Amino acid sequence: MEEANSMLAPPVVVQLRAQAGGQMERSLSADIREEREDLREAAEQTLNVIMDLGLNGNIRWVSPSWTDVIGTSFESVQGKPIKDLLVSENKEAFSEIVESMKKDDSRSQIVRFSVQLGPASKLAPIDILMADTDEEVAAAEREPATIELEGQGIMVYDRTSGGESHVGYIGLVCGLC
Repeated sequence: MEEANSMLAPPVVVQLRAQAGGQMERSLSADIREEREDLREAAEQTLNVIMDLGLNGNIRWVSPSWTDVIGTSFESVQGKPIKDLLVSENKEAFSEIVESMKKDDSRSQIVRFSVQLGPASKLAPIDILMADTDEEVAAAEREPATIELEGQGIMVYDRTSGGESHVGYIGLVCGLC
């Protein structure tokens, strides 16, 4: 069997394997573990947000970067309907996209929306910090800071049943930054 595999491999690969003396052999599970670790680290260190949204429109999970970008904690949004966080005109944007993906999941869907920034957001404007007078502070506080975001979503399926599980949104990024 090894001989058949060697004949199918390009000559350059065969030569590299021979030179490495078996040091290049890695298991598939080691590759998968390394890829998962890379993705986890990227999700923790980016100002892009990753979100899992249930088919009912409730937030299942957000990446740790949610707090840095949006400014609220994971605990404050977990299980809540995404439409409750939207300050965009179309509060049903996510529901419409989920329904569209249920009908045709052959491509990803892009959604644009706005949310209010919380106190921990690294993207919050510094109007209050730059205000010189009490009137300027009051004016900055009256107008809550919002951010326009864009995300790309895909339908995710349950490994066991094969049925629809949830929608994953990757790269909820600032649309105007």
